[in-house]
Amino acid sequence: METDGGITSALADKYTRDILTILAKEELSAQQISTRLDIPTSTTYRKIKTLEDLKLVKKTKVIRTTEGLGESYYRSLVLEINVKYRDGNLTYTVERIKMDDRIVRLWEKFKE
Repeated sequence: METDGGITSALADKYTRDILTILAKEELSAQQISTRLDIPTSTTYRKIKTLEDLKLVKKTKVIRTTEGLGESYYRSLVLEINVKYRDGNLTYTVERIKMDDRIVRLWEKFKE
């Protein structure tokens, strides 16, 4: 278990939790997240940056738009987060997706 490195405060924020939840289900761009969750795009980018810094979300690809700009797509790296409070200390564990799980998920996507 680790002591809090910002994960508990990130999880206390509704938008951050919503973004983490939606990215656990599918890979999306910041604009798609913003539209689906009905939150400002600037807020979405800030929350994604926080999640990236905590290594809970990862940029998976960048697609060039017709305007020549890059649109980044993100995916959750988390299988499970457990937060524990005991004897005045707050600790957490994060179970991240293993590389093997990512390969299986990629293979399943290609065979569709």
